[in-house]
Amino acid sequence: MEFALPAALALALLALPVAWLARRRARGYSVPSVSPVAAIQPTWRLRAARALPVLRVLAVVALAVAIAGPRRGNATAAIPGEGIDIALSLDISSSMEQRFGNSTRLEVTKDVIREFIKQRENDRIGLVVFQKDALSLSPPSLDYGALDRMISGVESGLLPDGTGIGVGLANALNMLQDSTAASRVVILLTDGEHNADSISPEEAAQLAVALKIRVYTIGVVSGGGPFNNDQVDEALLRDIAERTNARYFTASSPEALADVYEEIGSLETSRVSRESFERFTELAPWFAGGAAALLLLELVLRGTLLRRSPA
Repeated sequence: MEFALPAALALALLALPVAWLARRRARGYSVPSVSPVAAIQPTWRLRAARALPVLRVLAVVALAVAIAGPRRGNATAAIPGEGIDIALSLDISSSMEQRFGNSTRLEVTKDVIREFIKQRENDRIGLVVFQKDALSLSPPSLDYGALDRMISGVESGLLPDGTGIGVGLANALNMLQDSTAASRVVILLTDGEHNADSISPEEAAQLAVALKIRVYTIGVVSGGGPFNNDQVDEALLRDIAERTNARYFTASSPEALADVYEEIGSLETSRVSRESFERFTELAPWFAGGAAALLLLELVLRGTLLRRSPA
């Protein structure tokens, strides 16, 4: 048990003068001799009546404790700080079906993103996929389980084929523009160059700058081979990232891609501290009620069962 106002316990010292006043005997009467009544033993009622002031003293002590604010902590909890709002923008064009290690670029990317999500805490994450056009599959949310299932079902061919980097970025920015999070981030991944006649990447980058949203860009390339068709516009992706105070990464293997997302995760950590607090059970009402009950008990006993006869 602890006290909100420990200094108030000093009020318990008031019990001392209360006890002293209670022990003062009422003025007696002069008699020539007490020998006729000296042998008479006091009744139990008289002895109990003399002890009544103890109730008053205990009431004063209980009231002082109540004023001091006694409380008992019974649980510790954490208030999670506001995290980052992240929009994942994923290229699902047909070129993402090329081999990448033991799987395809798209499948490897999906696995890496799912692992990235598992490492986040308190961050709302949304998902945009794009080919020639873009599709917002999930707004920023803390429901990581639903997002994981959404990512698992993503396949190439959901949209007309092509690589609309501009529209993919613009949709992700639109997803974050009304966010009030302290930090807003887009992570855009592609393995090609912009070839759609919709929003240009430059226009989308200008919007990101205006909204003060950082855009991390990732270019997926294969590590050589006769069947690889790498056309990543690295200059464009690097320019978008630098203009928004972020970084551009190249991933040439599944392991490198995992390292990229891990590095982005370390760069974008929640900038809000966590605060711990303790839930308390307030005990003051019990002590105050006890003080009132003691005083009431004294008054009732003094006026009924232990009432003194008038002289």
